[in-house]
Amino acid sequence: MEQMPQPIRSQEPPETSLRQRFVSGPQNGGSGILAVVYSQVRVPEGRFGLERLFMDTRHACLFLNDLRWRWYEGQTEAVDAAIDAAIAQAKPSRIIHYGSSMGGHAALAAGLRRGDGEVHSFGPELEPGRPGTQSADYGLASPGTPAEALALAPEFARLETPPAHPLHLYFGHFDAADAAGAARVLSRKAEVPAMAGVHVYELASCHASHDHLYALNVIRKIIRTFERDPAAELAARDLLQPLPPAFHAGFSQAAELFAQGAVPEEADLLHLAGLAPDHIGLLRLRADAAAARADLESALALITQAEAQIAGHPGLAALPKRWRKDLTLARIRWMADLGRQEAAADLLRSLAVQMPHDAKVLALAEELGTNLPES
Repeated sequence: MEQMPQPIRSQEPPETSLRQRFVSGPQNGGSGILAVVYSQVRVPEGRFGLERLFMDTRHACLFLNDLRWRWYEGQTEAVDAAIDAAIAQAKPSRIIHYGSSMGGHAALAAGLRRGDGEVHSFGPELEPGRPGTQSADYGLASPGTPAEALALAPEFARLETPPAHPLHLYFGHFDAADAAGAARVLSRKAEVPAMAGVHVYELASCHASHDHLYALNVIRKIIRTFERDPAAELAARDLLQPLPPAFHAGFSQAAELFAQGAVPEEADLLHLAGLAPDHIGLLRLRADAAAARADLESALALITQAEAQIAGHPGLAALPKRWRKDLTLARIRWMADLGRQEAAADLLRSLAVQMPHDAKVLALAEELGTNLPES
């Protein structure tokens, strides 16, 4: 099994493990925009998430990184001090809070708290630490961790007046945690006129939607001036896929139960399928549930259907390789478990040619006794 990278476990106060880099000058700063870019997880000391991407813009940039990989927990004062210092130097006409995943959570939290700039947040967790989320994998659900203090859902519940600046929230709803966020915000938008300033993009994508959109050259178009309408850019790639909030809520709840060890009933999952036929995230969940019930033939058929959906859509072919690889690896394992060793080995060798070897591929190759071609 691939080992989860270990975050820094500093005994120092949280704010001392916040790293920052401010960049402004003839190249960066001419646009009048200050982009505050919050790093995602697994960005090591000395580096910052999305740094190379933003260095190609004309924006002044403040890069932030939580070296503990704990969703910027306990770092509010340090983050605000860094932003205030950057504003004093750059004197921007616009501020953009920007980030993906852990960075998306931090960007949204800062935008809601400060109210001083536009937000572009990709895959933010509104309730870090819930079962099945990436933040839970990194310890936000561990005893003694005040994950509830990081929750952004209450911030939306209290939003009674339109935000001073637009909030752009991108949810790749093939991922159940993203679907949960979409359900929360869409439900609130239906109730409160103030939510008109909150733009929710329901994407046919995974949690790593930023990587997906970067591969399709959508990200560069959005960040170049932050003047383009994101909805138009996403629609041009046929990636906007609005779904009923009831689907998002049901899908995320079923996936959370599965993450806790309960196997959803196929009848309940079929009800969700009626709300969103051929939904790739649901097909994957149904396949995993079927495998948990030892119905490997059904699991194999469902995961094959999901991969066929991806292959048949030009925009989905750019989904991150590591995400698509997991689907194929599940298919290979189930084929082998059904006694189709030769076909499983052939598919694994084909996968190894298309995508770089990683720990998961190498472990499965060793298990199946398969020699892989050089990567």
